[in-house]
Amino acid sequence: MLKFKGRWICLLALVASAVAHSQTSRVATAGIDPTAPTPPVGFQPDGTTYPRTPLLDRMQRGVYETVYLSAMRIDGWFGPLEDERIYEASSGSIAPALLWDERDGFKPKLRFTINLPLPRLDERFSAFVGRVDREEYVSGRKPPSGAIPREIGGSPEEQTLLGIGYRDRRVRRGWNFDADGGVRVRTPLDPFVKAGFRFERGRTEGVRLSLRETVFWQASENWGLTSRMDLDRFFGPRTLVRLTGSGTISEESEGVRGYSEIFALRSLPNRRAIAWSIDAYAESDADVTLQHYGTKVAWRQSIRRPWLVLELRTGVSWPKQTLEEERKASFGVGVGLEMFFGTDEFLARPMTF
Repeated sequence: MLKFKGRWICLLALVASAVAHSQTSRVATAGIDPTAPTPPVGFQPDGTTYPRTPLLDRMQRGVYETVYLSAMRIDGWFGPLEDERIYEASSGSIAPALLWDERDGFKPKLRFTINLPLPRLDERFSAFVGRVDREEYVSGRKPPSGAIPREIGGSPEEQTLLGIGYRDRRVRRGWNFDADGGVRVRTPLDPFVKAGFRFERGRTEGVRLSLRETVFWQASENWGLTSRMDLDRFFGPRTLVRLTGSGTISEESEGVRGYSEIFALRSLPNRRAIAWSIDAYAESDADVTLQHYGTKVAWRQSIRRPWLVLELRTGVSWPKQTLEEERKASFGVGVGLEMFFGTDEFLARPMTF
């Protein structure tokens, strides 16, 4: 409970500073002293009125400006700053959610991701900070989801990570390379590094195969290796069906940790989407080999603003973590909001999977 309260306090502090920043940054850049007395909000000095900027918009704009100005400060460590418009490519999202299932009850969640360009260091590098599922970001066992974990009835290992990523934009006969390094923010700090090779063949108008090998090290788990396959089938520009299978072995795992999923996504007009998934988790040498399987469906749509997305989900799973636990159906529901900054693009992928 204390950890959860701490996350929300950090979020509220970020939002409060962003709102304050959004109210002062414009006048400061215009050469006006932001500490000078100002007329009441909604009035010009001559007494005429003008439209108020809604608090929701000020908050989102303030978060975005805080993020891209932070990118400028960090990149300034490596040399003279580039054009400010380059740093406006900073992007990310903040997503609170409330999940419930019969096994674990209510589970409030907070996730966020922030990506910062660092052109002075190298255009292939970027800084990142986020609260994510380590099985997606460090080990690469699962394909990336949205801001909220995938499971209903499971317990993903969420970690707050801070670091620098490298992406080789060149593709050589279908092969591509990327690497990341950073720390898990906790006491004591938990550093990690990873490197991945990916091979892709196919096209987005039909069938595409992706094979990925990820080597990782984290102080809390030591060395590990993940092999993952994603097979995508596109039915026109709006429908995707994906088959995923992966295996992970590390110095801390009991045999091979396996993950498999069938995932379907349909993008709809007016910034809406629906998604369905069936997945399973297993560990070959654990006391319980098949630890989770289930299915879920989610509805996703923009509300009030292009950058604010509501998601509703429901599902049922059959978890079993120990020999003593009885495997039985666990029904669940969830609701979440995802606020994007730095982009108005509608992402159809679900955030609560």
